[in-house]
Amino acid sequence: MEYLVENIIKEVKVALDENVSSTALADIGDVDTLTNDEIIASKVVDAARIVMVNAPVHLLDNGKPFGESIAWDDERCCGKIHLPDDFLRLVSFKMSDWDMAVTVAITEESPLYLRQQSSFAGVRGNCHRPIVAITQQPVGLVLEFYSCSSCAATITRARYIPMPRIRNHRIEVPEKLKAAIVYYIAYLTALTTGNGNGATACLAIAKELAELGENG
Repeated sequence: MEYLVENIIKEVKVALDENVSSTALADIGDVDTLTNDEIIASKVVDAARIVMVNAPVHLLDNGKPFGESIAWDDERCCGKIHLPDDFLRLVSFKMSDWDMAVTVAITEESPLYLRQQSSFAGVRGNCHRPIVAITQQPVGLVLEFYSCSSCAATITRARYIPMPRIRNHRIEVPEKLKAAIVYYIAYLTALTTGNGNGATACLAIAKELAELGENG
């Protein structure tokens, strides 16, 4: 859902009023001669990205479609799909002969990824326990999937969350994560002004709202 950045800034100010001392708020305008609104606005995209990357899948929106074509490995019935340039996170991916969709992708660093390169079908992911990996290739990010029973299988679901960007004074973020993003912006703003207690309070609220883990 799209939100006006100016409205988000207003909500962040409310969050700061509730969790940061009035003295610290008054000092915001002295940081690098920026105004309160400029400092808060500078944190919007970073906060949205961090929250959206770490939040549980069920709090994300449906996302956007991808996967116009597949580069098949005909011998192993697995394939590769070039991901959009603004790819941030996988929401869901499913091939037509899979029993279930995949919502969490592995990376090249995962020990499980090495198993997908095996020539033995029983070692790799399959229709009953599919595996999806996000890898960095010369063309950019690529989604690799393992495996299908036939190279005639088609994509039935492919959705992703794009990198957040401000366009026309608006930013698109999942509706269920909007409140958490507001408090994460407040957290980053409080850090900028050196108010550790206020930052801690805002971060705790953001994590609770978005069910973020310790890496959030």
